[in-house]
Amino acid sequence: MTPLRMRHEIPSPPLDPSHFPTHRERLADGTEIAFHREGVGGLPVVLVHGWPGSKRLWWRNIEPLAAAGFEVIVPDARGFGDSSVPPGPREFADIPASAGDIAALLAALGHRRCVLVGGDVGSAVVQHLALSRPDLVLRQVVFNGLSPHLPTEYEEAGIAGSQFEEIAAVSDHLHVHGAEADALVAELDSPEARVGYVETFLRGRRWRPDHPVRHLAGEGNVDGSAAAFLAAPFADAARFRAGLGYYEAGVNRELRSAVPRLAEPNLSTPSLILYGVEDEIVGPNYPRRMEVALRRRVGPYLVGESGHFVQWERADVLNRAVSSFCADLLDQKPNPE
Repeated sequence: MTPLRMRHEIPSPPLDPSHFPTHRERLADGTEIAFHREGVGGLPVVLVHGWPGSKRLWWRNIEPLAAAGFEVIVPDARGFGDSSVPPGPREFADIPASAGDIAALLAALGHRRCVLVGGDVGSAVVQHLALSRPDLVLRQVVFNGLSPHLPTEYEEAGIAGSQFEEIAAVSDHLHVHGAEADALVAELDSPEARVGYVETFLRGRRWRPDHPVRHLAGEGNVDGSAAAFLAAPFADAARFRAGLGYYEAGVNRELRSAVPRLAEPNLSTPSLILYGVEDEIVGPNYPRRMEVALRRRVGPYLVGESGHFVQWERADVLNRAVSSFCADLLDQKPNPE
């Protein structure tokens, strides 16, 4: 008998893109970053998406975190969602560029300190920014994403030196997105094809014909209406193409805006580690890797009935975890000296 899954539902905002006002900030290089901003005056928390994602992926976190006392800032990375599409691959989003955009956005909003929360590639953006701008980052929360490249330390801990060794069965999608981006865009030659492709990542995907379906989200956790809502921004060919920049920069160093700081442990930033246990992509040793990489850590805490998209699948857990982890900060000034 299949056990009954507990849904732990929280009230969700309508799946209407206009439910939260969209603000825009033009950065020094001309990039326009679109973002939601709720709870103005609270402790700044920046919610950072990866791929496939946009600010919509945080839909179920904005109101609860604002109610808890945060100023919730949810940007679309350059080329994603409602942010402007860069003119060419060298300007697409990569980890350092996205981190720089967040720092510039915070400066424009008048914030000197913040809490960062990120999953998937967003977790790498968070980690890069915490290391490169320790003056800016009070605390970080990361889940189900990229772990730093620390092969010696991992092997000493008894785990494979590379995270990608554990996900070799699905590494072909990294190659397709990173090395064959133009061919993929040409193949997905309609809005429906692009949206449908992204929906398979949200709901379950057969990576190769002879492989079983592998899930990022826990089975049944992202229903049809949610998948359509989350995938809709990728209908546009230019945005779909720009979003693949994260992968391209990973396989082609010439396309990187800078060297991402993902080859060193973080010794000083207070960090909370979560892991949606039904994720079949990031590798079973993700929690152990992050224990090695983040030295001032709380956790890792394993989140049941959730896969890759903890912020959507178990929004209740993430919202409470972030609030509890930052409870002492919520009583302080948003921008302490």
